[in-house]
Amino acid sequence: MRTISVREYCLLLCLFAAIATPARGIDCYRCNNTSGKHQFQCNEFLTNDIDMVPEPCDDVFGAQYCVKHVGRYEGGIGTKRYCSSVHMGNFCEYVKQVGDTLEYRTCVYTCSSDGCNPATRASTSVGVIFFVSISTIIYFFRR
Repeated sequence: MRTISVREYCLLLCLFAAIATPARGIDCYRCNNTSGKHQFQCNEFLTNDIDMVPEPCDDVFGAQYCVKHVGRYEGGIGTKRYCSSVHMGNFCEYVKQVGDTLEYRTCVYTCSSDGCNPATRASTSVGVIFFVSISTIIYFFRR
């Protein structure tokens, strides 16, 4: 049986490093317009003049979805954006709390892409792929 030389081992290691991409969770807008850092920017519709950006959902186990909840929640009225490991659905309904005279429209929107819109993902560097490809070609032609 043939053993792998140090040179071949290094080549395989470089090839693996070029092909492998890091695992990454979803990034979501995270805010609550009744409290928190971005409370005055966390509206039903995000505008271009906000300084909020999607944040990693690493602190939510199994996060696969971004959720936007508009309407009545947790005793208040407003908008809340958060990460979830569960698909919360896409629906609107009218809710009337006991003792209230008004009905409130509550909507939940769930999506599964970064920031609920297309975004670039971590990918392998073109430079690394080029370097490994050239190194592989040179290695095999010099043998």
